Amino acid sequence: MKKIFIILIIFTAVISALSVSFIQYMISPVGGDKEKVYFEIKQGEGAYSIANKLELQGLIRNSKIFVIFAKYLKYDRKLLSGYYEIDRSMSMIDIMKYLNSGKKQAMVKLTIAEGKNIYEIGAYLEEQEFTTKKEFLEVCHDKEILQQYNIPADSVEGYIFPSTYYIIKGNSVRTLVIYMIDSLYKKFPDLQDRAQKIGYNIHEILTMASIVEKEMGPLDDPKLISSVYYNRLKIDKRLEADPTTIYAMTLTKGDYIEKPNLRYSDLRMEHPYNTYKNKGLPPGPICSSGAKAIEAALNPADTDYIFFVADGTGKHAFSVTYEEHVKNIDK
Repeated sequence: MKKIFIILIIFTAVISALSVSFIQYMISPVGGDKEKVYFEIKQGEGAYSIANKLELQGLIRNSKIFVIFAKYLKYDRKLLSGYYEIDRSMSMIDIMKYLNSGKKQAMVKLTIAEGKNIYEIGAYLEEQEFTTKKEFLEVCHDKEILQQYNIPADSVEGYIFPSTYYIIKGNSVRTLVIYMIDSLYKKFPDLQDRAQKIGYNIHEILTMASIVEKEMGPLDDPKLISSVYYNRLKIDKRLEADPTTIYAMTLTKGDYIEKPNLRYSDLRMEHPYNTYKNKGLPPGPICSSGAKAIEAALNPADTDYIFFVADGTGKHAFSVTYEEHVKNIDK
C-alpha cells in the first residue's frame, strides 16, 4: 500500500511538472526573432475574437489558453482597440500587457509633396516601406474608387491632396488613397460649386491647378500663372505648357522621368497630353496640386497676359504680346 502511495505521489508530481512545462511552453514566445506583425483590435471586439486572430497570425500558440489567462489576470475587458506593432519574441503575457496599454499604436509619417505625380508618389511610398509602387499604382487605377469619386479618367492623378499624413502602419493602400482623396474635399468642401461658378467642373479645375503647380516659381503669384492659361483657353490658343508634354512622356514610359530634358521632337509628339499639339486642357491633371495652385485655378487674376517666361529670380515675367514676350526672353 505504501508502495502504491509513493507511486501515486511520483505520478502526480510528474503530471504536475509536465503541466507546468506545457503551460510555460504555451505562453512562451512563438518566435525568438524581432519580426514585426501589425495587429488590429476593433472597437468593441472581445477577448475570444482577439485571441483567435492572435493565433491565426501566429503570435500565440493557443487562443483558449489566452482567454483563460486573460480572464484570470483580468485583462479580458481591458484589451484596448487600436493598431499595434507586435514582435514574435513577446510572450503571451507580454502581449496581453501590451494590448492593455493602448498607447503604442504603430504609426508611419508620410509626406506627399506638391507637384508629384502618382508614379513619383508610388516610388516614395515604396522607399518608406509602406507599400510597393506596383500595388499603389494598381489602387490608383481602381475602377471602384474612380466611380466612387466620379473621376472621369483612368487614374486618381491630381485627386491625391499633398500633405503630411500619419497613417496606421499596416493599413491597406486602398485606405490610404481614399484618405488622401477625402483630404482634398475636406480642404475644399465647396470645390464643385466654385468650379461651376467659373464655368468648369472639378476635373477641369484640378487639371488647370496641376499645370499651375508645375509652372509656378517659389516667389510667383500662382493666380497670374492661372490667368495666362485661362486667357489662352478663351482665345482658343494652345496652352503650350512644357509640364504637360513631360507628363505625356511619363505616360508613354509608364514611369516618372527624374530629370526631364525636353527636345523639339518631344514638343511635336502625338499625345493627348501634349498641349503643344492639342488645343484646350489636357485630358486630366498631371500631378497633385497644393492648396495655392487649386485656389489659383478657382480664382485666377484678372489680366490680359498671354505669355510668361522665368526671370531667374524664382518668378516669371508676364506679357500681353509676343513682341513683349521676346524682349522678356532676351532679358
